[in-house]
Amino acid sequence: MARAAHAERYLPAEDTYLLMDVLASSKGEACLEIGFGSGAVLSSVSERFGLAVGTDVVRLEDARPALAPGLDLVLSDRARCFRDGSFDVVFFNPPYVPSASVEDVAVDGGPTGVEIPLSFLEEGLRVLRKGGTLTALLSDVGDLDSFVRRCEAMGLRAEPVARKKLFYESLVAFRITV
Repeated sequence: MARAAHAERYLPAEDTYLLMDVLASSKGEACLEIGFGSGAVLSSVSERFGLAVGTDVVRLEDARPALAPGLDLVLSDRARCFRDGSFDVVFFNPPYVPSASVEDVAVDGGPTGVEIPLSFLEEGLRVLRKGGTLTALLSDVGDLDSFVRRCEAMGLRAEPVARKKLFYESLVAFRITV
């Protein structure tokens, strides 16, 4: 499901900071953040990559103030504008709140909360180089078991690498490998 163009910028929150912590040691040739939102996560890893790119459907001018120099931002739905195998690290913190319809593109993740994350995963896998790493941050307000089962059905392993308990949810960062 495509996110609407000119969506409001996502402001950093607990999920942003958890993903930043998980990616703190990531480095490589080229990374992609699908759905860069505030730009905080992409900015935090940019110095450790030769190329740091983010895609989103927010107005690029809304995100630029939060970004470090040297980043490339692309107005695109997920990673559709890139060739297969373009990045050695791909990460995302997609909309993951269960919702009957997508009214707030920053948080609504589909009926079980994993439909949008799964669409990010499919695109992320397509642009990931062989041997690369993919990291996804989700919440247990969505159907995480369904997400993991879908990964397994695709021949992937979704391993939880970090968890943060909040008042209303638990955030879980998954490292996804073939």
